[in-house]
Parts: sequence; C-alpha cells; structure tokens
Amino acid sequence: MAPRFAPQAYQDMQVLSADPRELVILLCQALVRNLVRAGNAMRQRDYEAKSAAIVRAQQILSELICSLNDEVGGELALRLRDLYAHLQLQLVDVDLQDDQDRLAHVTEIATKLVEAWEEALKRCRHQEQQQRVG
Repeated sequence: MAPRFAPQAYQDMQVLSADPRELVILLCQALVRNLVRAGNAMRQRDYEAKSAAIVRAQQILSELICSLNDEVGGELALRLRDLYAHLQLQLVDVDLQDDQDRLAHVTEIATKLVEAWEEALKRCRHQEQQQRVG
C-alpha cells in the first residue's frame, strides 16, 4: 500500500521544501499535465475526465493569478494576470466546444510558460551566485 502513496508524498515534500519561484514552475508543470490529460480524455471521448482535467487546469490558473504581486511585479504581473485570465477563458470554450485545436494552443502557451519560468529561475540563481562571489 505504501508505494501507491509514494508519488504523492514525494510531491508534497517537493512543494513544502520549494523556493517560491519553484512553486510557480511546479504549478505551470501541473497545468501542462492537466491540459495533456484533457486532450487525451477528449480523444477517448471520456468527457468526465476531460472536464475534471480542465477544471483542475483552471484552478491552477486561478492559483497563479492569486500568486501575482502587482507591487513587486509591476507591468509583468499585470501582463501575466491578463495571460492567465485569457487561458482560463480559452479553457471554458475548450470544455464547451470540445475544441482540440484551441486546447493544443493553450497547451503550447502553457509549455512556453514552463520554459520561461525555468529560464527566469536559472538566471536569478546565476545572478544570486554572482552577487555572493563578487
């Protein structure tokens, strides 16, 4: 019975010990996973699983919106909020219309978000290391 819960325990520990910047990456990765699940479910005509995955993706986008700090993030935070809200609206249409092309577009954007956040974290860590050294 323990192996069944091992992945969840690992994920819980990863979240609890993560740098806040890493949490954004973890959320974006979970977003992509749920979008892929929705696409697979759509192709298999499993509408319950599709809707569940889309709802989870929308919840993740809501969490990303709530994590934004306009005072610290300024213009970037505002633009991200608009992007996340746009993706949420796109997912409403995906769910209502079973629009695989729109879902593929949202998935592509979410995948690029993961890559962008990973690159941003890499650059931040590099800058932090340079400041410690010099």
